[in-house]
Amino acid sequence: MNVNRVDATDEDKLRSLFSLLNLEVPELADVAEAVKQNRNEDALLALHRYYRERQVPGCRLPKEETAQITGYVKKYCADEAAAVLKTADEVVDQTFLFQFPWDMERTQVPVTFDDAIDWHYIPEVDPEWAYMLNRHRYWIALGQAYAMTGDHKYAAAFCRQLEDWIDSNPVPHEPASDNLAWRTIEAGLRGSNWIKTLRYVWDCPQFTPSLLAILLISLAEHARYLVAAFTSWKRISNWGVLETSGLLQIALSFPEFTAAGQWRSLAEQRLEETTQIQVMADGIHWEQSPTYHHEVMSCYLDSMYFAKINRLELDEDFRGKVYEMAIASLYWAKPNHRQPMFGDSDDNDVRSLLTYAAALFKDETLRFRANPRMDYDSAWLLGIEGIRSYDRMASAEPPELSHAFVHSGHYVMRSGWSEQDLYLYFHCGPLGGGHGHADLLHFDLYAYGKEFLTDLGRYNYSDHTPLRKALKESAAHNTTTVDGIGFTEIADTWSYHRIARPSGSKWVSRPAYDYVEGSHDGYLHLDDPVLTDRRIIFIKPYYWLLVDRFRSKEAHMFRQHFHFAPGGISLEEGSLICRTQNKDEANLLIIPIQSQGLRAEISEGVISREYNLLEPNHHVTYSRSGSGITSMMQVLYPLRPGETERPQIAKIPVFRHTGEQVDDAQAEACRIIHPELNSEHILVISHRVPSGQYDSYVVDGVQIFGEVVLISGPAEKRKVNVIN
Repeated sequence: MNVNRVDATDEDKLRSLFSLLNLEVPELADVAEAVKQNRNEDALLALHRYYRERQVPGCRLPKEETAQITGYVKKYCADEAAAVLKTADEVVDQTFLFQFPWDMERTQVPVTFDDAIDWHYIPEVDPEWAYMLNRHRYWIALGQAYAMTGDHKYAAAFCRQLEDWIDSNPVPHEPASDNLAWRTIEAGLRGSNWIKTLRYVWDCPQFTPSLLAILLISLAEHARYLVAAFTSWKRISNWGVLETSGLLQIALSFPEFTAAGQWRSLAEQRLEETTQIQVMADGIHWEQSPTYHHEVMSCYLDSMYFAKINRLELDEDFRGKVYEMAIASLYWAKPNHRQPMFGDSDDNDVRSLLTYAAALFKDETLRFRANPRMDYDSAWLLGIEGIRSYDRMASAEPPELSHAFVHSGHYVMRSGWSEQDLYLYFHCGPLGGGHGHADLLHFDLYAYGKEFLTDLGRYNYSDHTPLRKALKESAAHNTTTVDGIGFTEIADTWSYHRIARPSGSKWVSRPAYDYVEGSHDGYLHLDDPVLTDRRIIFIKPYYWLLVDRFRSKEAHMFRQHFHFAPGGISLEEGSLICRTQNKDEANLLIIPIQSQGLRAEISEGVISREYNLLEPNHHVTYSRSGSGITSMMQVLYPLRPGETERPQIAKIPVFRHTGEQVDDAQAEACRIIHPELNSEHILVISHRVPSGQYDSYVVDGVQIFGEVVLISGPAEKRKVNVIN
């Protein structure tokens, strides 16, 4: 629309635009007067002047502050700044590669449009690419590149692509789920990304009055679309949060819209409703995926930030729920600061989000596990005073090392807070909807700066490849299976047939040890039902004992699956000890307590650390057949870099206090002599719950009574800990 020549169609657009605005506010007096006199071209020019000069909080960065932030990110966030400039150059050339750390579905192969951008293009049968294209996260890179360099090519590319997108993608009459550009989740994310981009480009010459007019009309269309799209399903879905965050940002950033107050009130209400429904009592998002937990948390944090700078006080309960999510992220994260990849999750570093949360909450505990200095994205968003305030903040170590999320079924064992400390994550919770995997009783293991056992990730969301479904199956996780059957039956990318449910867990955490156990009902449907459970004991800060138990009447084949991070592994003949082969790095030993009747096999596989990315890896499967009570027990023993000496491990007999030896189906015990200790550990596992005096056992001359018992110390001074 050329303001130097206004035809009938343009007149209609301008009338539509001015009808959206509250022209009674004093700041728009010049616009109102021109509209009153039917001088629409002059009204648009006055509106353009207003937007170039207005001082709505967060809408623009002063030149001096832009220069200061540019200096900061080039000095302290050089890699991130370089990546943004690289992305911006690609987008100028209409080349798209989605590789920002929190891009929801990253891509590995760039796509270039030589002519017009096809906003509905789908490469490789995966519509997620088109969804990413229509979220416009990459336009923030254009805005920041313009701010850092002053090169008008970046602002010109944004303005050109923005106008083309609006012209090419008219808003549907009703909310649609089959429109690649106008799924409601894209509309919400796009609203946020546009607003975060605009703060850098208001003053560029390419941002014409004509472009302003179509932008404002489109933003109003986005807001109305998001208002109409909200349903009861959105209250329970991450979609509802992502959409509502975008709606709130539009309402707060453009208070000139007549309906902005209504949009803001609706957004506040919806944010409160979604936290009440979606965030479990322990701070974990119900969908059981760290990537989506963090995507939701990020939108909540954005809502808090925009509310704060616009002096809007959000509900205290809402803020409390968001804080609980951030604390959950802190405890969830591995020693290398990365989230577990369970559910539909990638290998993301959580420190940027913890930095954002620490800055907004002014919280020393979050600051402890956040970035030492403010990260690139937070620096641009929070500004130079935010950077200085963050630098002044003290940090405080979290009150716990190990932590149980009892409502959602996640448990974290940790020996300390350094990157060299030991960490194990265990899951025994509900599936969590379409983003959940068949991962009951799964665990991750990390030690001495090295990731060993891990989830395999999600790969992609397309049913055209069998790998998507395969990575959701039970056998693709560090868990157990019976007769080669998955305990949860995966139907396709998003749906299931039979779903296993957790049927009980216990948690004990003490300075010397942690203990967790869990079970599920995934094999009770068999003609001969099988009860399965897993127990893990962490002897701090050295190693873990893993105990898997299966109870059935008839014989079955039981398997344990262990999936490793990329690298070689070996299997020792006879003992069946599995060992990683990491030269000059830490290693892991999986040491079976009882190798008789046990089989083991190493296989090649794949791991997906990012969406659309695969790497080779290995896994080992231990198997044993049996009926009645069948157990499989291993010591999970990490070795420091350069360490070669193994622990001495031996199975030892268990006797009743009356002198009779009990069989393995009743109770088992093992002696573990750690190379660094002058004493030993004896762990006693009762497979049948002790229920009377005859179940008081004697092990290595020590009488005990308990289901899981640790005997430690030198022979002359034994200490008995009844763990469970």
